[in-house]
Amino acid sequence: MQKILIIFIVFLQFFSVFADDSAQKNEKKQAKWEFVSEEDGLKLYERNHEGSDIKEVKAVVTYQGTIQEAVDIMFDRLKHPQIFKYITFSDVLKKNDKCDWSYNQISVPVASNRDYYVKSCRVDNKDGSVSVTWVPFDDPKYPVTDKFVRVADNKGFYKFTQVEPDKIKVDYYIYNDPGGSLPVFVKNIAARQAVKDTLWTLHKEIMKRRAASKK
Repeated sequence: MQKILIIFIVFLQFFSVFADDSAQKNEKKQAKWEFVSEEDGLKLYERNHEGSDIKEVKAVVTYQGTIQEAVDIMFDRLKHPQIFKYITFSDVLKKNDKCDWSYNQISVPVASNRDYYVKSCRVDNKDGSVSVTWVPFDDPKYPVTDKFVRVADNKGFYKFTQVEPDKIKVDYYIYNDPGGSLPVFVKNIAARQAVKDTLWTLHKEIMKRRAASKK
């Protein structure tokens, strides 16, 4: 069951991307981050979230890639079901030059299917980095049904910084509650693992697309 929850959180995190630079500014005013682990250069931290026993999680890692490659993957939403087997459906309700508003469905073995709306936006920061931030929203097109558990509490951001011509630093922050009846400590363990899996999945997809473009 814990493995299934990790799978769910990975896809929820990876395919959701909003937009308010204040989210990153407010993030600095919260509780102190506690170091959790470091593996293959990926540093993981967590902290308390006001009003909840579920932890906020952040990670920092540097690897091969460019800002544009990473951002392109974040917004290539309609291809997500083709790439990731647990994403069964994605629909972009509207889009402009900075944001998209999408509805997504996730199916995993044994666990209940989930669905969610997410507004995803690109933020060009003054220091040259680019953030992809996300927040949930609602829309009448896909009402709540018994077939899916609607995920409503999910927010965070990626911040991509080009530290070398072909190397990016990724700062990642996430807080979400996947729901369900599992103990909180299991949800927190799953969230930490999901963050790591999400960041390495992003890097793998960057490399995969590069290889395909050379054929």
